[in-house]
Amino acid sequence: MATQSVHGGTIQIAWRNDMPGKVGASGAGAAGGAASTAGNTIVAAGAEAAGNAEFQKQLAALTAVTEEAAEKSVTTRIVTTQLQSMKKVADERVQ
Repeated sequence: MATQSVHGGTIQIAWRNDMPGKVGASGAGAAGGAASTAGNTIVAAGAEAAGNAEFQKQLAALTAVTEEAAEKSVTTRIVTTQLQSMKKVADERVQ
């Protein structure tokens, strides 16, 4: 049994090797092995699709947070520039 963690969840994939050490197996064991392999492929593809969907969600959330941070950064620069200008004018009046 193999266990793989994917974006906070755990996926367990089981496989069976009916004929260890034999190459070119035939009969029921080979058919069972092929069905097991196909099942594992489907499970892996489903896990990959779920992982990709979760990744896209995280990417969208990161993009939104990045845009918000950029807007706040611009606002902070504008306010800082205005305050520096006001301080400069006030300092000139005092002198």
